[in-house]
Amino acid sequence: MTPPRPPTQRLGRLFHRRKCWRLDQLAQTLGYALISVRRFLKQIGYFRSFTDNGKWYTLHDSPDFDRDGLGHYRGIGFSKHGSLPATIDHLVGRSPAGLSASELSQKLQHPCHAVLSQLHKAGRLDRLRLCGQFRYLAADPRLNGRQREQAALAQTPSPTAALSTQTALWVLVEHIKEPALSFEQIAARVQEHRHLAVAAEAIQRFFQEHALKKTSPAPN
Repeated sequence: MTPPRPPTQRLGRLFHRRKCWRLDQLAQTLGYALISVRRFLKQIGYFRSFTDNGKWYTLHDSPDFDRDGLGHYRGIGFSKHGSLPATIDHLVGRSPAGLSASELSQKLQHPCHAVLSQLHKAGRLDRLRLCGQFRYLAADPRLNGRQREQAALAQTPSPTAALSTQTALWVLVEHIKEPALSFEQIAARVQEHRHLAVAAEAIQRFFQEHALKKTSPAPN
């Protein structure tokens, strides 16, 4: 009589048939309790998904990870770094200038706005508002200072850059409110009130291109 295969070997054969399984599916197929299946998985090595509330399991050698340590299979995400919060911590910590929610969602191929808010409230991440959106930064003071500097440099507007439609609108609002403001003062007001970085030279060129008359500032 052929002796029964060890449960870890049976488990490996299941993953050979299909890359991803839920814990309850494995328990039912193997005929073991959930706690026993977890023990078998630990023995052979596994990753748990950071998507779908971590309900999917795959063997440690199954995912094809990218340079960020992320792998996806049929919409299910796995990470070398573990859970979604732990993965976000890692990605933000290794980014020179921090990451926005949209940049993180693109990397993860998964929405993460709610988790980012939770991590920020818990003090695990810092954030900086630039150009109308938050950039999430490491909480570690040594990393945080460097990331803030790099983020500010990256967001510094180019004098040759054309104004976006939104920025042009707020420039005109500030000009209409106080026509005597200089281009530098308008830029400062837009930055202060709307959190949009804009160069005074770009505002001046916008006025010239659209033949807008500028009232000269009153002499001191």
